[in-house]
Formats: sequence, structure tokens, C-alpha cells
Amino acid sequence: MAWLATPTNIPDSEESDGEGGLGNLNRLIVRPPGHSGKAKRGHLCFDAAYECGNLGRADHITELEYDLFIRPDTCRPRSRFWFNFTVENVKQDQRVIFNIINMGKEFTLYNCEMTPLVRSTSRQKWQRIPRRLLFYHRSIVHRGRKILSFAFGFDREEDVYQFVASYPYSYSKLQKHLSIWEKKAQEFAKRESIAQTTQKRRIDLITIGEFGKEPFAKDEGTKKADTKKRVVLLLARSHGGEPPSSYICQGFLDFLVSSSEKAVALRNEIVIQVVPMLNPDGVFLGNHRSDLLGSDLNRCWNTATSFAHPALIAVNDHIKKITAEKGLQLDFIIDLHADVSHEGVFVRGNSYDDVYRFERHAVLPKFMAMRVEAWQCESCLYNTDALSLGSARRSLPMGAVDAYTLLASMGGRRITPRGPYMHYTEDAYTKIGRSLAKALCDYYRHIAVIPPRMGATSKKKEPRGRRRRKRPGYERKRSPSSSPERRVLATRMLSPSLPIASPLLKALPPRTARNPSIRTRPKTVNFENTLPMIQGTAVRTPRLAVVDLSAYIRTPTCRDPRYRQRLARPPRPTHPRFTSDEYDTHESTE
Repeated sequence: MAWLATPTNIPDSEESDGEGGLGNLNRLIVRPPGHSGKAKRGHLCFDAAYECGNLGRADHITELEYDLFIRPDTCRPRSRFWFNFTVENVKQDQRVIFNIINMGKEFTLYNCEMTPLVRSTSRQKWQRIPRRLLFYHRSIVHRGRKILSFAFGFDREEDVYQFVASYPYSYSKLQKHLSIWEKKAQEFAKRESIAQTTQKRRIDLITIGEFGKEPFAKDEGTKKADTKKRVVLLLARSHGGEPPSSYICQGFLDFLVSSSEKAVALRNEIVIQVVPMLNPDGVFLGNHRSDLLGSDLNRCWNTATSFAHPALIAVNDHIKKITAEKGLQLDFIIDLHADVSHEGVFVRGNSYDDVYRFERHAVLPKFMAMRVEAWQCESCLYNTDALSLGSARRSLPMGAVDAYTLLASMGGRRITPRGPYMHYTEDAYTKIGRSLAKALCDYYRHIAVIPPRMGATSKKKEPRGRRRRKRPGYERKRSPSSSPERRVLATRMLSPSLPIASPLLKALPPRTARNPSIRTRPKTVNFENTLPMIQGTAVRTPRLAVVDLSAYIRTPTCRDPRYRQRLARPPRPTHPRFTSDEYDTHESTE
């Protein structure tokens, strides 16, 4: 496994790269102060020197508590959110509290219901740490910063435990998936490399559909040569710390290779091009937003250079090549991202002075709202914000091209505003990708670019003068109350007049007391609607053990009410501080 790639069990390869993660901990055993000699069982060993790993420092506070520091992005010290590390050399039933100190954003989904993930070598399925064991609070000991603390209990000494902020998706996993996907889609898809990163990793471009195939024409009299071939461009993983975008892209690609009727229609009539990973270096190094050189690729589209941003230059040249072709029409550019401050799925778009242009720009999000589960209309935003000037949705669209930023929450969603909170899983993210493909098919069917579904009949209104043919009626026995003679008869029975003084109503005895036969009647069970009996030995699925240590984390008390009020709501600084140790990045979520 990639996350267990350490120098002791695997040689240097693409998984570990022999770099030690450029600042990540490399099998560091944290011992208590004053201890010397060989490490004992229970002295935790932290490791993040593997692909997508991130942990810069670990301090021993007590036998119960450890302070952990996220390694900032390379050449970008203010980006700190993604963490991915392993813990081993644990003791049986050992209880610990991990404090993640230097979170780069203060207002995140950890304030609500989001929790980190954990798995071990013997239990490979990711599990959420229960909410009752997680505390996102301000700590006086850490200069009033908001820290993330969670309690955990280790139940197996031989296991290695891994903790992550979200489901990881590495560069190696993408390459393995694309190699399998390419064999399935070799008849109608093509995979090529359009650029290489600074560390010589390839930027893949997947083309689904044929450019030379004549598109569908709605009217028979229209010349097919006058109809342009529609093109959709999908970008993913500009930020390394947003793995949900890769899962959405994977679900999108897997749906297009399926035998679904919508997938076949999209492959035949539309050309879809996908760049599944724009920032392989940042993904490999475990950075949250930047690449190897410290550039945020979603803020450099307007100032990209061939030396520092080869992926952006290659995508820009490719878009110019598409727009220059007379037989091609680029309709949409969709940039996939993840968000750490909002729930559900929503979109960021552009605003236009022309009302008709803006209405056309908002059509595709309406189709996505009908397909995507837990779509957050109140979180959708269309603006021309200056802070997002270098983003893909602001810099790439030219002319009539519509560009969007599609964001999915790293935490979860609510189906209804007051409904229960449900965390996103890997399958839920891939389902969003399938819903995106279905929304594109609905849009192009709406504008008659894709032919209507085979076998679907359109309901036409009949002329008023023509009567519908009556269906032959079947003879059936009619009850006396429903017979025509019964309905024709006049009412003869009149209700009796009410008594002058109605008698007092008495409470009736229970039904079983009134009818003795009911008490003696044996209860019958209808076995037709019950499930069959299952015989065999029950097997208990192993789960990670967690221990409730909320009693060990308490809010500090103070007798002075003014100090207590100041502790509950600290004053905001009068001017923005952009120092390296400041915990607010002052950046948007795109």
C-alpha cells in the first residue's frame, strides 16, 4: 500500500520517491522528556514520508496528549489544512489525545459535524471518528488559537493506524485507474500527455468522442456541415488537498465508459475532454493548495509561465486550438474543487451585464440542481470578484464559453435543511460525477443537440373537435349501491330526530373484556411477509476502538468575568496580519 511505503519495507520508487516528503516526519519516535535508550512499546512513532503524507512536527505533552503540527505547503507557509500521517508502536488499550495546532483556516466544517478519518492495516475501510470524541475549540495554552483535538484508543499493538482529513486520492492511484479505464474505452476514447510538471510527472488529457463525426441535426433540411461539434472541457485537482474532486472525476469517467443510454448519447454527439489532475506535484507532496514552487494554480491562469506553470500553459494552448477550429464549439469549462466551509454541492459562476447572457449562463446549473443530490442553491454564487481574477472560471472563458467552478463539501450534506447530517463517502463523490454527466446529457437534449431518447414518445394534445376513442368496458358485477337504479331513486329514509336530552356517555370496557373469545384466540403470525430464518454462526466485523476522553479536555475557568468574556469572543485585529504563523489564510475556497 502507498500509505505504508517506508524505507524499511519498500525501496525507493514512485510511491516514496526517497525524498522524505520534503519536510514531513520520517518514522519519528516521540519519547517523553528525559528518556534515553531503546524506545518502549507505547512511545508513538509518527510517519508522513509517503505519497500524499503531511505532518511536520509532533511534540510529547503528556503520556495522554500530543501536539501535532501540519507541514505548510512548499514555498507557501500560510496554506495549512490537509493532514495525512500514520502512527505505530502503540500499546494495547493506549488512549491518546491528538491536538492539531496550526490549522490554516479558522472557520471550517469541524465547527459543525465533520470529523477526520482513520483506518488500520487489519481494517482497510475508512471510518469516521465519532463526533463526541472531537473538539474544535480555542486554547489559551496555544495563544488563543483554534485547535482541533480528537481522542482515540488503540486496540491492536501490531497495527499501523492512519489518520487523514478526507479520503486520499494519490497520483499513483490515478495512473492505475487510467490504465484500466483506457483498455475499456479504447474504441471511443484517447489518452495523451500534453505536458510534464517540474518533477517530470505527466499531465493527462482524455478525449471521449470523435471530432470528425457529423453531429445530430434536428431539422432534416438543415445542413449537417453548418452544425458545429460541441466540446466540453473538465478540469480536476488543481489543489492537492482536495481529493473529492478526483473522486468526482473518476465517477464522471466511469459513467461515460458504461453502457448507459445517456453515456452512449454523450459519446456519440459530444466531445468531452478531461484533465484529471492538474497538480500532480502538489498531490504527491501532500500540499493543500500549491504545487512544488508554491504557486496556487487556481490563481495563476492569467499570469502563467511555461517554466513555473507548464500544465496551465498546455491547457490554455489547447483551448485556443479548439476555438480556432471552425467545426468545433467549446461550450463549457467545468473546474472541479472541494470546499471545507460549506455543506453539499454548489457552483461558482460569472456575472454578466447582459441579462440574456446571464440567463443562458445559469441554465446548466439548473440541470445540475435536478440531478445532484443535496444541491445547495443558497451557496451558489455568480460574481466578478477581484480575488478570483486568476481562477479558471474567470480567465479561461472566451466569447460564448461558460465556465464554472463546481465544489463539493469535504464533510457531508443534509437532504433537507433540518434533516440528519450525512458524511460523504467515496461512492457518494463518484455519484456526483455520474450526476454531472447526466445533467450534461439533459442540457444537450433540451437544446436538441442530442437526439431524444429511443422509445420515448412525446405526448401531443388532440384537437378539440376529435373525440377520444372509448375503451371497451368489461362487464362486472355491480353492487346495489352503485347501480343506476339505486342512484336514481329519491331519498326516502330520514334520520331520526335527536333526543331532547342525550344520555351520559360511559366509557366502554376494553375490547378483550367485551369479547371473551378474543382473549382465548391464539395469535397467528403471517409467515408469508416475514424473512426466512438464517442459520449459521454470527461473525462480528472488526471495528476501530475509540475511547471517550472528553473528561480530559476541559474549558479553562477564570474568576474575572471580563477575562471570561474576552476568552469567549477574542477581539479581531484592526489590520490583516499575513505572517507565517497566522492561522487564517484570507483566501477564498475555490
